[in-house]
Amino acid sequence: MSELIFTGLDGKNPLAFLAALGVLNVLADRPLPEGPTPKIAWKNVGTYRPVLIGGPDREALLDRLAEDLADFAKEPALNLRYEKKEGGAEAHDLKPLPKRYVEYLAQLESPRSLSYAGAFATDVATDNNGNTKPTALHFTAGQQEFLAMVTALREGSTREDLEEALFGTWRYARPLPVLQWDNSQARDYALRASDPSKEKKLGVPGADWLAFRGLPFIRVVPDEDKIVTTGCRGGWKTGFFRWPIWSGALERSVVQSLVTSAELFEVEPRVLRARGISVVFESSIGRSDQGGYGSFSPASVAKRATP
Repeated sequence: MSELIFTGLDGKNPLAFLAALGVLNVLADRPLPEGPTPKIAWKNVGTYRPVLIGGPDREALLDRLAEDLADFAKEPALNLRYEKKEGGAEAHDLKPLPKRYVEYLAQLESPRSLSYAGAFATDVATDNNGNTKPTALHFTAGQQEFLAMVTALREGSTREDLEEALFGTWRYARPLPVLQWDNSQARDYALRASDPSKEKKLGVPGADWLAFRGLPFIRVVPDEDKIVTTGCRGGWKTGFFRWPIWSGALERSVVQSLVTSAELFEVEPRVLRARGISVVFESSIGRSDQGGYGSFSPASVAKRATP
């Protein structure tokens, strides 16, 4: 069985973790007629790196990822637009009035589109302004709009960006939007003299794009009038995100079950090894008081399997 290690992805970084899931999503969404089912495992080589098992070789993988990137020009899930206020400017974000979000949901048909809707928001939960409450991984605010940023990533990212994300040292040299899921690049508004939404931050667009492709693993569900995001606990400004690193080769459906498991929060470490989980990482979610810009803290180990 072929193995391909993604030397550019570090499992301690939620951006890299989501990017690995994004590769798995692309390959499952675009299966080949013959061949094994692609799977992901994690290997400890000083840090945890994802390994693609049973997938295409490096060049064929990059070709398929680039084809998927181009195909998203036709993806209806990216077409959520709405007026910020009646008669006001159009927004391209995840916070419409619930009625508009229901209209948007009714237009989606494909499993891929619906998987994104299930990770974006729920019309049941609303914020203090009566707008749809988005996923806890919605880190944009102010002049930033999540779907506008994703669209810019889709339009501007290249095959070379995808290669850098998966295999190269991250150079942080490209002036495309960042979704702020990189816990090595946090920008805390409270510690800065200027509004981060007005700064042009250099990033790794291939990683941000692939992480967006992994977002359907991080689903949201309503809890009465609240929203619960997979892997997240705590308040909007004081929460945290947990993600598992596993040793066995797992296909998409199994990974979906694993990342939504309450075991990430409740099971004793001695049980983790039986589940194939090596370690559970955790990053705090911080949001600024000036607009709610989000960021992840550096990861810590929340749980480790008992030897």
